[in-house]
Amino acid sequence: MSVALNAVERMDALAEGQGGFFYPWTSTLGADDGEDAYTALVERHLSPDLSVLEAGCGHGPDVLRFAPQVARYGGYDFSEGFVRIAGARAAAAGLTNVELICSNSSAGANDGRPRIPMPDASVDMIVSRRGPTNFILDAPRVVRPGGWLIQLNPMPSPRYAWDDELPEDLRSEPARDFDMAGHICGLLAQAGLALHSSWAFDVPEYFTDARQLYAYLAWNQFHGLGLRAQPLESALPALEAVMERHAGPEGLDVRRRRYLWSSRIL
Repeated sequence: MSVALNAVERMDALAEGQGGFFYPWTSTLGADDGEDAYTALVERHLSPDLSVLEAGCGHGPDVLRFAPQVARYGGYDFSEGFVRIAGARAAAAGLTNVELICSNSSAGANDGRPRIPMPDASVDMIVSRRGPTNFILDAPRVVRPGGWLIQLNPMPSPRYAWDDELPEDLRSEPARDFDMAGHICGLLAQAGLALHSSWAFDVPEYFTDARQLYAYLAWNQFHGLGLRAQPLESALPALEAVMERHAGPEGLDVRRRRYLWSSRIL
């Protein structure tokens, strides 16, 4: 039976069940999927005198990566479970310049207008790896002139040609045609900001094992829609049939798509 969860409950469930936000499947990913490009772009802008805020810090992988390179590193996430894990990891790493809080910057949680949980002109940069986009509207208040916004966003893959052959509760989630680039540019325009640079990444992600494909599809449904998919064993015959009919020499390609962008506060 499907169990509907709201966004916070989904992330807290992942924090408890997985110990963090990561993908629990094995696949072969094509080069240049955007994640390394994001890391490199952020690090090019870091310096020892900066105050940086991470929107949607999750369980803290980028806290550990970026905080040692700056004077002050803050982060927030709407999942109390993720913030707790991230804080423990930062403490274990001996990071004394880190401050993490549980906060929701969405309009719905802030009387109808997104709000970053920071004072005016208090940071030099906001970074976000696959975090919320709502912070953009409040960024001019929080980021000092000359500061940067840098974010990596997931983009939906096109609907699979074999989607209708999947069990119904494992089929593609809605909004497969969502225009992430247009969404970001629209938010920047509302905030009085301009896009500085952007890059789109679209690379193959290959699956050779129907069980790993199940993990991918079921996780996407749970994360995206708040539904628990049917058990593996009941779905496995249909997934094996999809693999047999549609997988190429390297496996079944589901695509991995990302949108990386930056903007500067003038």
